[in-house]
Amino acid sequence: MGTVSPVFAGRGAELRALRAAHERACAGEAAAVLVGAEAGGGKTRLVAEFTRGLRTLTGACLDLGVASLPYAPFGAVLRSAGREAIVSLTPAAALPELARLMPGLTAAAPPPDDGAGQVRLFEHVLTLVERLAAAGPVTLVIEDAHWADGSTRDLLTFLFRNPPRAAVLPVVTFRPEEPGTRPWLAELARLPHVTRLDLPPLTPAEVADQVRGILGDADPGAVRDAHARGGGNPLFVEAIIADPGAAVPGSLRDLLLARVHRLPRATGAALRAAAAGTRVGHDLLAAVTDMPDPGLSEALRPAVDRGLLVADGDGYAFRHALIREAVHDDMLPGERSALHRRFAETIERSPELSDAPASALAVHWQACGDHARALAAAWRAAGERKAATAYAEQLDFLERVLDLWDRVPGAAALTGLGRHEVMAEAVRAAGSAGDPRRGLPLVQRALDETGDERAAELLTLRALMLGFRGDDAELDDLREAERLAAEPGPVRVLTLARLSGRLLVRGETGEAERLGREGIELDRRLGRSAMTRDLEVTVAAAAARDGDGDIGPLDRLRRRGLPPRAHVRALNFLAHCHLNAGRLTEALATTAVGLAAAEDAGLAHSAGLPLAVNEVEALYRLGRWDEAADTLRRWLERHHGPAFRVQMMIWRTALLAAWGTGPEPDPRTLDLPFDAGFPQTTLPLAQMVIEWRLAEDDRPAARAAADAVLRHPRLTVQPCYAWPLLEAAARAGGPRLPRIAEIAARLPAATPVAAAHRAAVNALTGGDAAWDTAAGAWERLEQPYPLAVALFDAACADLAAGERAAAGARFERAAAIAARLGAAPLARRVSERSRRAGLSGPSGGPLTARESEVIRLLARGRSNREIAEELVISPKTASVHVSHILAKLGVASRGEAVAAARDRGLA
Repeated sequence: MGTVSPVFAGRGAELRALRAAHERACAGEAAAVLVGAEAGGGKTRLVAEFTRGLRTLTGACLDLGVASLPYAPFGAVLRSAGREAIVSLTPAAALPELARLMPGLTAAAPPPDDGAGQVRLFEHVLTLVERLAAAGPVTLVIEDAHWADGSTRDLLTFLFRNPPRAAVLPVVTFRPEEPGTRPWLAELARLPHVTRLDLPPLTPAEVADQVRGILGDADPGAVRDAHARGGGNPLFVEAIIADPGAAVPGSLRDLLLARVHRLPRATGAALRAAAAGTRVGHDLLAAVTDMPDPGLSEALRPAVDRGLLVADGDGYAFRHALIREAVHDDMLPGERSALHRRFAETIERSPELSDAPASALAVHWQACGDHARALAAAWRAAGERKAATAYAEQLDFLERVLDLWDRVPGAAALTGLGRHEVMAEAVRAAGSAGDPRRGLPLVQRALDETGDERAAELLTLRALMLGFRGDDAELDDLREAERLAAEPGPVRVLTLARLSGRLLVRGETGEAERLGREGIELDRRLGRSAMTRDLEVTVAAAAARDGDGDIGPLDRLRRRGLPPRAHVRALNFLAHCHLNAGRLTEALATTAVGLAAAEDAGLAHSAGLPLAVNEVEALYRLGRWDEAADTLRRWLERHHGPAFRVQMMIWRTALLAAWGTGPEPDPRTLDLPFDAGFPQTTLPLAQMVIEWRLAEDDRPAARAAADAVLRHPRLTVQPCYAWPLLEAAARAGGPRLPRIAEIAARLPAATPVAAAHRAAVNALTGGDAAWDTAAGAWERLEQPYPLAVALFDAACADLAAGERAAAGARFERAAAIAARLGAAPLARRVSERSRRAGLSGPSGGPLTARESEVIRLLARGRSNREIAEELVISPKTASVHVSHILAKLGVASRGEAVAAARDRGLA
């Protein structure tokens, strides 16, 4: 009799939830599932039941600590996909990078890491999974994520934040009681497409089903006993049923050990040896136990038959970690030390027996007290992890080296570096891993022990980690690093590159250009080239001045040929400059080229994301609002990085303000302070919030946002963001108008776009009412919405001057543009002002055939969702049609639209 029930007991609701998520994924929607349960709670059994008959790629995180391979579960996923499938679906250039996960995939060596190696690896994994799903839906199962190494966690986070486009369902199991990974998993669970399932204990009836499956019947007394003693935990129930006559144990550990102690002596010895890790290869275990076949296989058979051990590829794994923990902890300290020494000696003699010999040796030598060998192995393992772009694990091993340093005489001879250099390497690893929590204390320790010359690089690294947290102190560190790095060497080049790049992001283009040019000259003088291309992009972008300056160098640079990441970066800056200068067609074309280049380079989900934001902005400014909304929605469905979503919320808010309807911005975005942060994020967001509140006739909220953003310390650093913000703030009116006028008087307006905003700001703050100047500029720039707004303002100015005929003509043009765009709030203002002036109401043009269908359904009281269902369109499209109708009819509500349509015989 086995102890594993063939009957799947309980979990019906959870199984249905998994199947529903799978259906969503197959329909092309983003979907992922987190399955949490206590140890022994039935996670693996539930997932096995769910995936029965499905195409599944599976990998498990093992409780091996640093001894495991980085990205181990994804290596297993690739192996389950098969080498032939991977090679056939992957471009040749990507195979060497995927070989970091699956050695032997190709003979080509991976390229040297240029800082983007890990990101490219993640993108290649995502692309591969999507291509595998082209042949049919794929369920990607990662078990026991609470044991995931840092790099695996980063890759899982990437896949959850960038869900695959194809029919792929990631399913991740974990123990919620593990404190180390709880915040990370909670963050994943908050993503809108993620379903979290927490498995409750089995009910008495479900335990009865489990017992019946094991014993063939379900004696009520046995069921009551199993449920009471096991608490509804499936693994506990199995252990109790396996030993029904035993006294009530003090713990599950005692129950499990009772099963182990009844095994034959040879089986127990092999099982204890296997407990040195969650998984162990057959040949390695045979060498350690000195039990070659057939003896080892015969010894392990009873453990497999009793459900304690399972065959796993070419080795063995404990069926449950609790079993391994109980066996390992049952050994005496001397037994454990001797066992680890046997493993270390065996692996050192025959490293081919281990998947990760250096890391395994680091663990085993330290566990048996041989610190010198452990340090040397940890140093080698750190190098291997760096080559694999597994920076979090590289940091683990470097910290292990530092912990052992004072216990190993001659440690510097073993590593070839002094302690300070090892610590600096650990800081660099923390920076590459994006882990300021671990990196910042390391930097401080290193700074406490070093002089000025070495402090410059450390301060540069600390600035990098402060930047991850959005801390403005990063610039202070970079400036101090530049002061300390006075010697014309590689450290100064690195410092100049970092400082000029961050100054560019902050809008300090003049200083960024000057320092960048110095860095280029010095790098060339040193005969190096690693930093030159990035510095050239920085200098060219700084010279372009957000479109206010000369874009020629930037355009020539990207045409000359650049490394992939620098090329994508240059295209993004170029698109940004085109936008700010009003060259919208060129901007849109540049974003298309940039996004394609990012896709080809494996950077679509990192360096490519700013281009996606520029794409949406270009479509919005061109008046192609339906395309902008659809593009924005697609990107938001597939990308959940916080910084990217904030940027996209700017344009969601813009569309909401312009249409007067649609999805609102994420509330967390509106919690951002408007008087701090990068101007390129804060100022446009505040501008759009002001416009949205004004469209809702909530002037107090609009003025509150204006008051906050006008306190921003870097309000005027980048005029391209300041001018539209000042116009929005001026429209909010109130006592801030003199301050806005004073700011505008000293703010340069070097582009036609800036000149148009300046004309509007002057008029709104009591200066020259140059609405013709603004309208003419927007017409030449082919930006329909600001043109319509300027025409409305010009018409109001005409009325004030007694020019009624001119006002009527401008109102007519503004209404027609607003109707075409579906700008309902503007159309309403035009209609109301025309009527108040006694002019004939502007006509927004005839309704389209689809809009006529929609107005008839509105007249029947249908909601947008009901309209969508009846016309077989999306609710969003229905909402847009309603906005267009309101604009064309010059009304403010659905009820008014129905009344106006009836008056005109349209409904």
